[in-house]
Amino acid sequence: MDGFVSLFSAYWWLLFPLGFFIAAGWSSLMRFKNTQARLELLKTYAASGQEPPEALLTDIDAPLATYETTQPRANGATGFLVTLFAGLAGVFAILGYTGALGSYDAEFYVVAAILGVLALAFLVSGVATGGRAPRA
Repeated sequence: MDGFVSLFSAYWWLLFPLGFFIAAGWSSLMRFKNTQARLELLKTYAASGQEPPEALLTDIDAPLATYETTQPRANGATGFLVTLFAGLAGVFAILGYTGALGSYDAEFYVVAAILGVLALAFLVSGVATGGRAPRA
């Protein structure tokens, strides 16, 4: 049990990226199931010789059509992400510098560096696109 506690205390921060990966995988699986159900419904209409409703056909093409026809708009998401990751990088850097949570200063500096690089990447992306993001 001591081994598990020491392992958890050293790598607790890995729960956050793991949670994001699980959430993204779940979202992808649900989109796949939704598309699969729509295709099964179309197969049912085709097998019975009926014409599917127009709303069903346009609903299937909607994500692609929406992405192709919408113009980018400013939504503030880029600024939020830059602020979030820069703030988190600062917090982890301060925790590493002060040693407030034990002798994990090197680990906190690594996390701070990774978050700082992400903040910089979002900043460059925001400047390159003029702070605009495609509509979801």
